[in-house]
Amino acid sequence: MSSLSSATLGPYLSLWLKAIGLSFSEIGLVQSVSELTQLLTDFPTGGFADRYGRVKTYSAGSILFGLGLTTIALSDGLKPALLGAGLSGLGSALISGTMVPWLYDALGDRKAVKEVLGRIKELSGPVRFIGGFLSGYLASFAPNVPVLTAGLLSITSAVLAVLLLPDNRGKVELGYLGILRNGLSEVLRNRALHLLLASSFLLSFTARAFFTFWMILLEKRGLPTKYIGPLFALMLLSTSVGAVASRRLEATPSVLGALTALLGAEILLLGISSNLWAGIALLFAVEVTLGARGPLMSVLRNDFIPSGTRSTVNSTLSTTASAFMAIANFVVGSLAESFTLGWAYVLAGLLGLLSAFPILGLTFLKAPDEGENIHEKQRRMI
Repeated sequence: MSSLSSATLGPYLSLWLKAIGLSFSEIGLVQSVSELTQLLTDFPTGGFADRYGRVKTYSAGSILFGLGLTTIALSDGLKPALLGAGLSGLGSALISGTMVPWLYDALGDRKAVKEVLGRIKELSGPVRFIGGFLSGYLASFAPNVPVLTAGLLSITSAVLAVLLLPDNRGKVELGYLGILRNGLSEVLRNRALHLLLASSFLLSFTARAFFTFWMILLEKRGLPTKYIGPLFALMLLSTSVGAVASRRLEATPSVLGALTALLGAEILLLGISSNLWAGIALLFAVEVTLGARGPLMSVLRNDFIPSGTRSTVNSTLSTTASAFMAIANFVVGSLAESFTLGWAYVLAGLLGLLSAFPILGLTFLKAPDEGENIHEKQRRMI
C-alpha cells in the first residue's frame, strides 16, 4: 500500500501545484516546508520509535502523511498547500527511522536484510507500475485526484502495518530521554555517519532535481502531458531491474560509491541533452540505478549504527537530510527560474558525482562492535 501510494502520487503533486498557479519557486517552497517540518520533528520522533514501538510510530506517521496529501489535494492556493506540506512533513518524520531498523532487528542477519530489501524493491516495481497507470487514469478526471488517492492509500498502509507486523523497539530501559541522548551522541562521534551526511548533502541537490522537476523538464522538451502517467508507470517498473541487480551486489563502499557516481552522471546528462528520447532513456537509467542503490545503502548505513538506538540515529540522519533537502529545493527551483531547468540539472549532476567520494571513505572505518573495517567484515561473512 505504501508503494502504491507513492506511485499514485507520482508526478502529479508538482503538476497539481503548477495547475493551481504556483511558480517554480513556490513549488520549491511547498517542498521545503515539508522538509523543514520533518527537520524539526524527526529526531524526537526517532526516540518514540525506539522507546514505544517502530510499527506504532510508522502507522501514526502514515496517517499524518496521508492527511497532508489530502489537504494539498483540496488546496486552491499557496497557504493551504503549505499546511498540507507541514502535515506530510510531520508524517514523514514519524515514518523515517522505523521500518528498516524494524527489519534489521526483526531478522538480525545482514544478508537476510539485504535479500528482503531487494525483494521488497523488486516486488514494488510491478505494484508501482500499476499505480502509475492508475494515477494517469485518475488524473483524467481531475489533476488532484491522484494526490487525494495517494493520501487515502497512505492511511490504509498504516492500518495494515498495525494488523500485520509484530512490533519491536530499541533499549527501552534507557527511557525516552536516555535513548535520545545516546542517539545524538552516536551521531556526533561516529565518523562513518559524518561521511554519510557529507554525501547526503551533495546528493540532495541531485535528488530534488530529479524527483521534483523531471516531468516539467520532459514537458519542455516536447512530451505531451497525457503521456506522463504511462511513462511514469514504466519508469517505476524499471526499478525492479535495479532491485534484482542489488541482490547480486555486495553492500560495500566501493559498490555504493560507483552507483552514486553513476546516478550523478545520469542527472548531469539529463541537463545536457536536449533530445526527448535521450531524456526518456536517461530517466529509465536513473530508476534502475535507484532500484539497485536503495537496498544496498540501507544495509551499509545500518552496519555503522548500534541496534539499541537504531531508529533514533536513523531519524537524526533523516533530520539533517531534511535540512539539506530544504536548501536543495529552494536552490534548484531558483536556478531553474533564474537560468534554465537544464542548467539546474547540470549542477545537480556534478554534485551527485562528488557525493560518491565520502562513501568511498567508509572503506577504512570500523563498524560498531565489530572491531574490523568493512572489507574485513565482508571477507569474514563470505
